Amino acid sequence: MNETTAEILILAINALGAGILLFIAGVLQKIMNDMDEATFKNFVNALDRTAMSNPFAVTVATLPIIAAVLYFPVYGFDHWWFSAGLIVWLIGSAITKITNMPVYKWLGDPNNTDPEQLRQKRRTLRLGNNWRAWVTFVSVVLMACQFGVREVAIVLVVGVVISFPLLWLARKYVPN
Repeated sequence: MNETTAEILILAINALGAGILLFIAGVLQKIMNDMDEATFKNFVNALDRTAMSNPFAVTVATLPIIAAVLYFPVYGFDHWWFSAGLIVWLIGSAITKITNMPVYKWLGDPNNTDPEQLRQKRRTLRLGNNWRAWVTFVSVVLMACQFGVREVAIVLVVGVVISFPLLWLARKYVPN
């Protein structure tokens, strides 16, 4: 496999992961914020169990690590944009594993039911999820720049321009 093909595959998987993380941070997190503490705890535990047993979610979450371990020894760091994006992804993933995994473990303990601590864990998880989503999005943008900075800038601008009327229509026609 040549370097460009490897980069396209890694980028595609990373983009899927960014989409999932942005959905969690932007949609599911808002729903979790409106839950009472006990419901929040039950929901997160169910979500974690389901995600950890879903082959797609596990693949999207772990394949970039395997890809990085294989990519750098084989192809090196010559493609600066792509390498920067992959390194940003690895750092973001490591930091959120350090912050979020203890929250999931704490929430998984049936003896942990204190409402104030549950609120604190929800805040920690919200910050971790938001941070991870945006860091992963930035890593996708950096990786994509390997194929053309101008093209990526155009796609980002067009995406923003298209999304504003769609958001306006969604808010107008979807009941609160």
